[in-house]
Order: sequence, then structure tokens, then C-alpha cells
Amino acid sequence: MVEHDFLLRCIPQELPEQKLIDLELIVRPHPACGRYGYDSFGNRTYTGRLPEAHRFFQYAVRGNALRDDSLQQISPRPMPAFYYPSRLTQPSDSLKALLEKIPVHDQILHQAELIREAVHSHMVYRSGSTNIHTTAAEAAAHGEGVCQDFTHVFLALCRMRRIPCRYVNGLPEGEGASHAWAEVWFEGKWYGMDPTRNCPSDETYLKLCTGRDFLDCPIETGVLRGSAMQLQDVYTKVKTVSIG
Repeated sequence: MVEHDFLLRCIPQELPEQKLIDLELIVRPHPACGRYGYDSFGNRTYTGRLPEAHRFFQYAVRGNALRDDSLQQISPRPMPAFYYPSRLTQPSDSLKALLEKIPVHDQILHQAELIREAVHSHMVYRSGSTNIHTTAAEAAAHGEGVCQDFTHVFLALCRMRRIPCRYVNGLPEGEGASHAWAEVWFEGKWYGMDPTRNCPSDETYLKLCTGRDFLDCPIETGVLRGSAMQLQDVYTKVKTVSIG
């Protein structure tokens, strides 16, 4: 393959509650004009171009980050896009039917927790049953999917009840692949909700990027020219180390 242009969102966010102590990004083959930047949602990006023919593309990120949710600062009301359906979180009959079973609660966080529990109960985790283009409506209708689908169903239901929320791509503690969860905005702060595991996303979760749904913040994307069989291997490892 040749003329490979890529964009990575594999660099952890720099936030008051999430500070990078050190970071090393390795990309092979080494790109021409590799450049750091930010996308429209404020996610850190790294873009590059590989004009020469190559048989593989690899990247790795190593480093240490400090997570302390007590340092989270008050943030302004989120952009309107987080209140309304996105391409992958449009309302549907299957979502409406699921939402009707969830009690209405005036307190936003409690309402979000009820939705998180309902999604976790309704959905079955099944690898390979969906793809990156599967919508929340399709996942809810079939009642199965992976973390991305659990999160999309959660986001769709929250937005149908006018709860501002966003999609998060990142890394939880442990080994395996990347993970997806959601955040709900309430009284100036973002609160993490993981419908796949039915728990809050706490300081053992490392945030990489956020958006309205997966399409806004894939960890890697790009365009290449040439014919090739593509095989992808993803491996992550996050270890918690106490300080003090």
C-alpha cells in the first residue's frame, strides 16, 4: 500500500483531573510531516503521511498519567450537539420501547443511572455481532453488541430524555482492547457512566477522546491507496499505581 494518510487520537487528554507525567508516541514507518494538533471536539491528534510503499503500519503510546477526579473543574454548559441525536444515536421504535420501561426521575444523575442499569440488563455482550457503523437503534432491536453499542444505546436514551451526554473512547485498567463509555453533564461537571460494566467510570479509566458518538472520535482513521489484505491487532495495558 502507498500514499497512506492517517489521523490518530491515541494520546490521553490533558485535563485538570488527568495530567500526563510523561508520554512517548512511536509510529512506524516514520511518517513524513508528522504533526500534533486538535480536532473540533478538543481531542489531541497526531496526523501524518506515508508516501512510500509499506507493508505494515504500527503505533504505540507509552507513558504515565495522574488521575484525580477531585481536581475536576466546573465546565460551561456543553455545546447543543450533546443534547440532540447524532448519526448513530437516532431515536427508533426499539429505543422508545426500551425507554418506556425506565422510570422517569427529576434528578439527572439518578435518571442516567437508571438508564445505565436498563441498558446493561437489556443488552448482551457479543463480540463480532456488530460493526463500527451499527446504530443504537439496531443494537437495541437485537439486544446485543460490544461496548460501543452499549454506549450508543445509553446515549440515545439519555438524549431522548434531554440529558446532555457524550461518547468517550479510552482505556480502563487491565489488559485487552480499547473501551467505550459515556459521560453525563450535570451542574458543571461530567460524570462517567459505563453501561457495559454497569458502573461509574472512575479514576481507573484513562480518557483518550470524546464526541457525539464513535464517528466523532475513532482512535485511528485514515485513507490509503493500494491493494492489500488488512489485519488489525490492538493491545492495551493500563496499570494503577498509588502515589503517596
